[in-house]
Amino acid sequence: MSTRFRRERAVVPSARAFVRSALRENGAPSSLVDPLVLAVAEACNNAILHADGEAFGISVEVHGTNCTIVVTDSGEGFVPPVRAEMPAPDATGHRGLALMQALVDHVEVSSDEAGTTVILAQSLAAARTNGNGVHAVR
Repeated sequence: MSTRFRRERAVVPSARAFVRSALRENGAPSSLVDPLVLAVAEACNNAILHADGEAFGISVEVHGTNCTIVVTDSGEGFVPPVRAEMPAPDATGHRGLALMQALVDHVEVSSDEAGTTVILAQSLAAARTNGNGVHAVR
């Protein structure tokens, strides 16, 4: 299941609703839906704030007990950190990747001059454990 959204802040609630609906339709445990939706919202906000182009894409796939959500955008790209650090409490911004890594099992970011792809992978088999971090691919 996939769709595209205009790259503007007003679409984030619709993007969250799309992911929530897709996860529920595929039988994702309710205890995992909110963390996944929040992680996707962070990826969407990053696309809106930092990418170029008019739109970004979201796809949700559930195969057995594995869920993969992909958020893609176009733009200059950036060098993703191997492991994102949470900024100081009084800092503004730069929390997106750190929040995503705290919310899901695996976060993979690839970025180049054509854009950025964020892959959020989550096991649906058992109660979620702490995330494995961000794996950066250039």
